[in-house]
Amino acid sequence: MGWPFLRGIAVGSILCVASTMVLIRLLTDRGELSSEAGRVMISLTLVEDLAVIILTALLPSLAASDGANYAQVAWKIIKALLLLVPVVLAGWKLVPGLLDRIEKTCNDEISLLLALTICLAVAALTEAIGLSLALGAFLAGLLLGSSDFAHKLVKQTLPIRDAFVALFFVTVGMLIDPHTWLASWPVLVLLFGIILIGKFLIWTGVVRAFAYSWKTALRVGMGLTQIGAFSFVLAQVALRSGLISSEIYNATLAASLVTILANATIFQFVPQNKAAEMPALSF
Repeated sequence: MGWPFLRGIAVGSILCVASTMVLIRLLTDRGELSSEAGRVMISLTLVEDLAVIILTALLPSLAASDGANYAQVAWKIIKALLLLVPVVLAGWKLVPGLLDRIEKTCNDEISLLLALTICLAVAALTEAIGLSLALGAFLAGLLLGSSDFAHKLVKQTLPIRDAFVALFFVTVGMLIDPHTWLASWPVLVLLFGIILIGKFLIWTGVVRAFAYSWKTALRVGMGLTQIGAFSFVLAQVALRSGLISSEIYNATLAASLVTILANATIFQFVPQNKAAEMPALSF
């Protein structure tokens, strides 16, 4: 396509992240969340989500240094990793005891407010040291996930989650400009091809190379042919950093919409795995 090397890295980073939320919903509806293919798919998307932590710090550094000052890139990554240390210590030592003390009050509203305060505080901390809000929110989730009351917090935040998920997709839809589709159709075709065909072939080959059956490999390959929420985060980071143009950004949003719809449609034609009809795992 004649793009600069760093733009290729940015686009590749954006397209490599599939949506865990979409996959969990599709697999749950089919009763295949605890199947072999379902476990592999969710494991891979969770690892991709963790990779986003490094990518959100790496991409702006690459843009700022134009790929030349690797010390600055390394420092950004070190800051992100150093942030994990106090978060892990707090999650291990402070948060469980604090939540336990709050639970003894038998006040669900206070425990919910405490969880939201922790999330907002960690997100603000990451932004204050030059990292992203998305990274902070992700780390706060890891911190609260170590608590014995994580399942209760999940139930309490379900209404909030559903509201924000709806708001998120409405916001993304409002960002898509259909007028740009005709002008940037070569980029759209390229992105669709990479996501629907390229990712299918690559992931099928990778899973098969790790000695899984062809049936599992093909299912995993089909499941990962989409991009989702974290791709939007990386696209915004890359756009603000000047690594991608607004044309590529709009094409990414359109590609996400189309590939999620295509992914859900493809799943309807895949024979259901009868062996997977067992109690689903909770994440």
